[in-house]
Amino acid sequence: MEISEQYCMYRLAYYFVMEEKYDMLHINNDRNEVWLEKRHKKNTNIIRFIPRGFNWKNHLKNDIARVFQRVKMLKNMFIGQNISIYNIYVTDTEPVDDWEALKKPMILKEKKPVKMNVFYLTEDNFPDEENRLFQKIHANPISEQPLPDEAAQKKDVIYYKTILNDIVQKNRQEIKDTLTFGKLHITYLMIFLNLIMFTMLELQGGSMQSDVLIQFGAKYNPAIADGQWWRLVTSMFLHIGLLHLVLNMIALYYIGAIAERIYGSIRFTFIYLLAGIAGSLSSFAFDTHISAGASGAIFGLFGALLYFGLIHQRLFQQTIGKSIALILIINLGLGFFVPQIDMGAHLGGLLGGFLAASIVSLPRRRYLLWQILSLVGLICIYGGLWWIGG
Repeated sequence: MEISEQYCMYRLAYYFVMEEKYDMLHINNDRNEVWLEKRHKKNTNIIRFIPRGFNWKNHLKNDIARVFQRVKMLKNMFIGQNISIYNIYVTDTEPVDDWEALKKPMILKEKKPVKMNVFYLTEDNFPDEENRLFQKIHANPISEQPLPDEAAQKKDVIYYKTILNDIVQKNRQEIKDTLTFGKLHITYLMIFLNLIMFTMLELQGGSMQSDVLIQFGAKYNPAIADGQWWRLVTSMFLHIGLLHLVLNMIALYYIGAIAERIYGSIRFTFIYLLAGIAGSLSSFAFDTHISAGASGAIFGLFGALLYFGLIHQRLFQQTIGKSIALILIINLGLGFFVPQIDMGAHLGGLLGGFLAASIVSLPRRRYLLWQILSLVGLICIYGGLWWIGG
C-alpha cells in the first residue's frame, strides 16, 4: 500500500473531524478504515474512508453492497430520518472495466432511506473527485498544498492516526464513565427497606388488610387531608400482597441499577423520593382507594432515563433506549386495562421523575435555567395535585 494513499486519506479524515466537526464512529488500524458521522436536524451524514482499490467493477460493487449492508444493520444507531453515505476509496488506479455508473447516487429504500455516493480518488483524478466530494457534502474544501516528501508523509500519517485513535478512545471512555458513574447502594437499600416493611405488615396481620396498611402509613385520602402528609412518603415502601412486592422489586432491581449507575447514589435518591411523592400526590388527587407501592417511584426512574435519553440521544438509542421504551409502553398499557393498577401514581411518578432528573441534571452537566424551571414546575405540580386531592 502506497504511503501517499494513506496520507491523502488520513489528511481528509482529520480535516473532516477537526474542521467540519464530524464525530469519529470507528477506526480499523489494520485495514486503515475510518468511519465518521455528522448529524444535522433529520439528516445524518456518514463518511467511510478506505485506502483500497479494485481491478474490476464487480469487486467494487461487492464492497459497496457490504457497506450498504453494514449501515443497514447499524441504522438504528443513527438518529436522522435520512442517512447519506459518502463512500470514499483512495487508491492508485481505477477498475479497468466500465465502472463509472457506480458514481451515480444509490438509494436503499426503507423506513430510513439510505443514500450512497461513491468517490474513487486516484492520483490522476484526485483534485476533481475531492472537489466533487466537498460539493456533494456541502463542506468547505481543503486549501491546496503541495504533496510533501515520503518521509514527511509517514510522519503526518502517524500524527493523524494518533489523533483519530485518541478521539475514539476518549469517546469510549466518556461512554463508560457516563454509564457507570455511580455504584449500586441505594437500589439495594430501597429493596431491603421494602422487604422489611412487607415482613412487618405480614407479621401484624397481613399486607392485604386495610387496617394494617393504614396503620403502617399507606396512602389513605381522609388521613392525608387531615394533615398526615407523611403518608405520601411511607406509602411507597409498602406493598399489597406478595405478587405486588415481587413485581415491583424486580423492576426496581433492573431499572434502579441502570438509573443509579448513570446518576449516582445522591441524585438517584433525590429522584426516587421526589418521583414517589409525585406518584402519591397524583393518586391522592385522582384515586380515593387505599393504595401503596413503589410503582410511582419506579416510574419516576423511567422518567429519569427518558431525561438521560433527551441529553444523550445517540448513546440512549444505542444502549438502553429500545428496551426502556418497550418496558415503559407495556407497563403503561397494562395500566389502562387492569383496573387494580393505580394509573395516576404511575403517570405522576413518570412526570415527577423526569422533572426531578432535570433538577439534579446528569453528572458533569449543568443547565441552570432548565433546572430552575423544572424545580418551579415540580413545585407547581405538587401544589396542584394537593389542591385537587384536598
